[in-house]
Amino acid sequence: MLGYSNLSPFLMYVSVSSEFLKIIEKNVHNKRPAWRVDAAEIDLRCDSALLMSDHSIFPSGASKEGSCISVEIKPKCGFLPCSDFISEANAIKKSVTRFRMHQFLKLHKKEVSQLSEYDPLDLFSGSVERINLAIRSLYATPQNNFRIFSNGFLIYGGLGGGMDSIECEAKKLQEMKKAAEDRTKVLIRRDFGIQLDNFLELVSEAIFKSGMLNQLLATQKLDAIDIEGAIHAYYNVIGQHCLVCESLDDASLLHRYSLLHSLSLEESLKIVREYLTATTAKDCSLMISFRPKEGGDLTSNCISLRSSNQHFEYKANYIDMDIKPLEKMVYHYKLDQKIVKFYVENRENGGSPCDFDGGAENIQI
Repeated sequence: MLGYSNLSPFLMYVSVSSEFLKIIEKNVHNKRPAWRVDAAEIDLRCDSALLMSDHSIFPSGASKEGSCISVEIKPKCGFLPCSDFISEANAIKKSVTRFRMHQFLKLHKKEVSQLSEYDPLDLFSGSVERINLAIRSLYATPQNNFRIFSNGFLIYGGLGGGMDSIECEAKKLQEMKKAAEDRTKVLIRRDFGIQLDNFLELVSEAIFKSGMLNQLLATQKLDAIDIEGAIHAYYNVIGQHCLVCESLDDASLLHRYSLLHSLSLEESLKIVREYLTATTAKDCSLMISFRPKEGGDLTSNCISLRSSNQHFEYKANYIDMDIKPLEKMVYHYKLDQKIVKFYVENRENGGSPCDFDGGAENIQI
């Protein structure tokens, strides 16, 4: 299972002041697109924080200037749920990825400018060919799921969706994307002596060789009963009457959920804990950094790029591993229902996501 133990050599607690946190909050606020400004706030009452290594570069002095290029990938959920606690109305979840369905809602809400062709199932497939397809799809429509850094500086991809946000006019957006693509190609040729196509191949090879997605997928699958089951365990844990069951009139569903409400507190806690851990794994990112191999024997963290007969060192890490809070469980449930309802109704209507009337906006429990 994933956790901070995987990153312990790179983490340490440090004391912080409220003035320091205010500066951080201002910097973060200024870099977020309008639709994410209020997504989260820094707790200014904290007196300590986690200091983490910058995984977009190699350790200081370990590589020559201009030779480190990194990618940040947000893989999202890599499997289709098959829980018996998923209602018939939401059975589409068993055949269409959450990422795909969420794209339709995001487009409707103008959080993205176009639907992404990325399929998380390709990335988690264990096939180099499908992983390569996934990486190319992410590059084509990065949104906030794919970024490229040169020596720690962002050169391609959005800041929380910024570059791909529909806030920009279509023409301006295309100009920005073209400029970023051109700059990225130039830097990759300068630093690595390869074309963009070769670099994307390099990323795919690193993901396949590292095996880090296998561990990530195993952690994601701790969510064995889906949010439609876990929400009932949540109400057991907080000791409140289940508002989900209160709104149902399906006798079969109520019977199924009654089995969850008969669980002990310890069993319910286990379900909730594993759900929150899995949700963290579904929303974390991978940071993979590369530098040319300069002589010496090839080690286990080296990749030979067949198309150009070059060798590269890489390092891979998980980031954004902060555990999801318990109090977000109801939010997760509502968002899940909203995403599925919007996708099903939009697909049935056969209309554009941008034209749909948004009937899923007010999910009540």
